[in-house]
Amino acid sequence: MRKTIAIFGVMMALTSPVWASSDDARLTVTGQGIAEVVPDTARISLGVTKDAAEAGDALDQVAQVAQDIFARLAEQGIEARDMQSSQINLSPKYDYNRNSDTPPKLVGFSANTTVSVRVRDLTKLGPIMTAVTADGANQLSGLQFDLQDRGPAEDTARTNAVKDAISRAKVLAEAAGVTLGSVVSIHEGGGRQPTPVYGRMAMEAAQSDMPIAAGELEIGSSVTMVFELDQD
Repeated sequence: MRKTIAIFGVMMALTSPVWASSDDARLTVTGQGIAEVVPDTARISLGVTKDAAEAGDALDQVAQVAQDIFARLAEQGIEARDMQSSQINLSPKYDYNRNSDTPPKLVGFSANTTVSVRVRDLTKLGPIMTAVTADGANQLSGLQFDLQDRGPAEDTARTNAVKDAISRAKVLAEAAGVTLGSVVSIHEGGGRQPTPVYGRMAMEAAQSDMPIAAGELEIGSSVTMVFELDQD
């Protein structure tokens, strides 16, 4: 009989809830904050691709176009620090005859280079994209708006995230019938990055020299806060 009672006591200990004291009660919430700001800078990625029978000729043609683009950008007021060659590629081109068992035939080479440009005066963005395409840039792979100094906007987003977390905590505490206590900890999560504009929109803007609307950027922040709770 004693053995049966002992086993029953162990089972009760395993299945019964353990209630924390009011001093240990915590509430964890996550708040989101956003700062809406007008961008003051943009980054565009320009590509140049040339085909030739010889590898050297393909590279020389790409190099010449790249030099013309750099010169044109300088004329538009772009400083050397805002122009950067990001990659240079050279690949063979083959003629594949599907109706023949003969191996593919080398017919030439394709050379490519990519130039990244930061534009600090957005009023020049459309004309710059038009000018460089006229000089031989035949690829526009990206257009991304940003801020030269993200610090103030990020601080505003953090402040809004903390306010949001506190507001959520107050609502939850009131609904649970407890009193919100002091802040135990604050942990900052990742922020939201500006969204790039790709492909067709950028190409059409360059070809037509149409004005480009930068709109607003949403700089985001996330915080997780832990509060003490007092039983009412």
